Amino acid sequence: MRALCLVLLVCGAVTFLAGCGSQREQDASQVAKRFYSAVAAKDGAAACSQLSEDAVAKLESEEKARCPDAVLELDLGLPGGDDRSTSVYLTTAKVDLSGGDSVFLDQTGNGWRVSAAGCQPQPGEEKPYDCEVEA
Repeated sequence: MRALCLVLLVCGAVTFLAGCGSQREQDASQVAKRFYSAVAAKDGAAACSQLSEDAVAKLESEEKARCPDAVLELDLGLPGGDDRSTSVYLTTAKVDLSGGDSVFLDQTGNGWRVSAAGCQPQPGEEKPYDCEVEA
């Protein structure tokens, strides 16, 4: 009887965690899509609201402009497209878009935020991805 209870408890926990994982993947994917949609619509403020604080700070420092202006000057390979796959790893996520870009996100107190976007794989390079925006 105890073994049956333990099996039911484990199965319930696995089902619960699997459901949570897919919701977290959907949430991360939606943030990536909102970011690319905002850039495509030339809405820099909306795009910046999807970025992590560190990504905003680095973007403004590198571009010597406020985020809403700086983000619209980047070459993000638009349109980003639909997500082909989303993977969540504890507090980080990676969304691969059908347009070829990858987006990296961090879980923050305000939900998922983009920490790197416009990322293209760099085979044989020291860094695995070259990103247009990154924290």
